[in-house]
Amino acid sequence: MRKILYLSIIAVIVGCTKEIDFEYNEMTPLVVIEGQVTNEGTRVVVTQTRSVYDREKSRCLPGAVVTVSTSDVTTPIPYDATAGCYRSPLVGEPGLSYHLRVELDGKTYESTSTMPSPSKVLSALFFWQSVIDERLLVYELWATDPEPSERNYYWYRVDRLTHHPHFDGKDMSEAYRWGAFDDRGNPPGLVYRDVMCMSERMADEDEEENWKRILYEGDSLTCQLMNIDQGVHEYLTSLRAGQGGGANPKTNISGGCQGYFAAMSIAHADTIVYRHDEVREFEDFADYWKQWSGTK
Repeated sequence: MRKILYLSIIAVIVGCTKEIDFEYNEMTPLVVIEGQVTNEGTRVVVTQTRSVYDREKSRCLPGAVVTVSTSDVTTPIPYDATAGCYRSPLVGEPGLSYHLRVELDGKTYESTSTMPSPSKVLSALFFWQSVIDERLLVYELWATDPEPSERNYYWYRVDRLTHHPHFDGKDMSEAYRWGAFDDRGNPPGLVYRDVMCMSERMADEDEEENWKRILYEGDSLTCQLMNIDQGVHEYLTSLRAGQGGGANPKTNISGGCQGYFAAMSIAHADTIVYRHDEVREFEDFADYWKQWSGTK
């Protein structure tokens, strides 16, 4: 099963590219809301969709009235001009449902999300996986599944810090990989995720079009694993499916906007640094994986 998955990934990592010209239709801008209530605080960003020809970075729109409510408490979420978002120290509690309400320009947008129990990250590591004539660098994350008897949903985000000369030798932090999944097919009480980073050949060729995908010596990766509810999972999977095809994702916010609202628990993996000669082969981890009930 694992090698079948890697075979499908090879085409993405080392496949050919072709330039295609598209003619885009201009549309009336839509409000986009990205809201989170977490164990680390509350943050809401309100923007608008932009023309594909507009290269300016979106900025949060001030002037909205934003609140987050439970069954008995309503908390205003004020606009923070310095942070460029609406934010509050309000910390979410697992098991509670949170209701987001955003009023802007005479319209109201609403959503409800329930905060799941948190996971605990157990390990994060690199290994090389050989498939046919390719050698793939894999970042693997293991964590606890807090409710093994229930279907649980996850969102991971891997960030990279690099100071490679390709990027003017300055420290640059950026989102590197992300995805959403559920706990089907995982060992009881555990979840893992293999994140494909690059092929060794891609790194050796070092073509400019792949600079943001290649890990360079000394680059470091950090990962957030977020426990989310089903509605947020559906939004993220539809967002991934629609990338490149122009389809809008399935929002969980009413009122005619795009975006999502998530009450979620966040766990962090330890930072790991990429050193080519220190990365071991997949086969070297047989004893390590036996602690996960020999499921690999």
